[in-house]
Amino acid sequence: MAYELLQSFLVPQPQAPTRLERLLPSSGTLPQITRLGGHRPPAHSLVGWLRSCGQVIFINNPLSGLLLLLAMALQSFWAAALTLLGIVAAHLAARAIGVDRQSRRQGIYGFNGALVGSAVACFGNLAEPARPWLWLLLVVLGAGLTTLLVHGLGRWLVRHFSLPPLTLPFCLVTWLLLAIAAVLADPSLPLAAAAAPPPEVDSLGLALLQALPRGFGQVFLLPGLLSGSVVLAAVAAASPLAALVGLGGGLVAAITGLVLGAPLATVAQGLWSYNGVLCALAVAGVFYPLTRWSLLAGLLAAAFSSLISGPLGALLDLVPIEGAPLPLLTLPFVLATMLALLLRRAVPALIPVALHSILTPEEHRRRYDVARQLLGDFRRQLRAALAGDRYPSLLAQAEPAEAAALEDLFAGLDRDGDGRLSVAELAQGLGVSASGAGGGTEALAAVLAAIDLDGDGQVDAVEFSELMLRLRRLRDGEERLLHYLLPIDADGDDRLDPGELNRLLLSVGQPPLEPGEQQHLFGEQLSVGLSWKQFIDRLLLI
Repeated sequence: MAYELLQSFLVPQPQAPTRLERLLPSSGTLPQITRLGGHRPPAHSLVGWLRSCGQVIFINNPLSGLLLLLAMALQSFWAAALTLLGIVAAHLAARAIGVDRQSRRQGIYGFNGALVGSAVACFGNLAEPARPWLWLLLVVLGAGLTTLLVHGLGRWLVRHFSLPPLTLPFCLVTWLLLAIAAVLADPSLPLAAAAAPPPEVDSLGLALLQALPRGFGQVFLLPGLLSGSVVLAAVAAASPLAALVGLGGGLVAAITGLVLGAPLATVAQGLWSYNGVLCALAVAGVFYPLTRWSLLAGLLAAAFSSLISGPLGALLDLVPIEGAPLPLLTLPFVLATMLALLLRRAVPALIPVALHSILTPEEHRRRYDVARQLLGDFRRQLRAALAGDRYPSLLAQAEPAEAAALEDLFAGLDRDGDGRLSVAELAQGLGVSASGAGGGTEALAAVLAAIDLDGDGQVDAVEFSELMLRLRRLRDGEERLLHYLLPIDADGDDRLDPGELNRLLLSVGQPPLEPGEQQHLFGEQLSVGLSWKQFIDRLLLI
């Protein structure tokens, strides 16, 4: 309540663009493009389709989606055309079953359909006289089926295990389509005669150098070096951090493949790195904020995806299609990433990103940094309060102009000019009635008592300025802090108990609370925990 009461002292400030947004205007999720489209069906549908293309590789950015379609067109007309067809079919199916507009606009229901189209372009023989319209029909039906799986199987996974379906619907549907084509043995539905020949390489360094961009391209089943490079550029245009993490995951997966005895040519083709690219992106930046723990988990998941590729391939060998095994697709990525996401139960320092608030690795890292700063300051303030050694640490770092503005604010509130702030003066400045024992004035009395740093029973300009600086920093970081800590509430009671707070502190490098700290912080609410509002007040006033 104290935090809410004091908000009127702060002038609302528009959120300034980050340094990355200034240097790279294409970065982020570009919500302004969605707003420009308004509610006009052609515009917002097109933006949603482009976002679906980017969501294949965890990039919710329409400009990057456009670049990705260009990468496919550079490979072949069919790759771009069938990918777009899969996206549109998946979106139409989502609309038919009543999926909300926001989910469709964000591309959640289109990226599996996009991959179905890419897979048909890769594995289906679309040349005349093969009657490619039959494959087009299968893309439409298959993409629509992925929407049903995302809506059904996906929601079940989220509800029971807090796991996203990832590209599992794509794998299941593509295998089904290829099996149908093989079982029918219909000359109208032939499969491609052979995959693109692997590049000729004669050195380890050259193989790894080619594996990195090709690994990004192989996410979309694009073997070309130029197409892979454009895919990498599309990722970097939206999130340089995602590009770097993906490169790291692809490199680790490729090296693991070499250790397992993979031929240099297949490594250079990106076939041993694309699952690693996806694993690292998913774990170290998308579903977890990028920290040293999540980076380690992401790189281990990338290596694990290569380790399980052999056994999984052996299983798929049991279901041959026209004499060839079913392709692995992204199954190693799905299994390795799901395992890494389940690690949150065993590694308390890994705090997942709430599925409804996933943006970019940069934004997730900013949330982590805000939480680390605010919780680190809070821990120091808590220890100082217990030791009786509180001091105005933020004021000592404030700019002279900022400190002068706060002194002017204090002087305006100090109506009698005695250099001390009373409850009545603070209430008058906030427009709160000072008569009676209302909750507002009681809260203000508690505020003044809490910010009396030297314990002399009075609040002077220095102590008030320190409070305002805390308030401003907390206001600026509140949204990111709440997004970061919401997944901590494992029992969903909208309260923070000592165990959950200890996990939160551990995730930002702080040790668990000591018994005295717990008692001072929670008081009589030790057994039930603090509501979010109460916790924010503690961050402000401790």
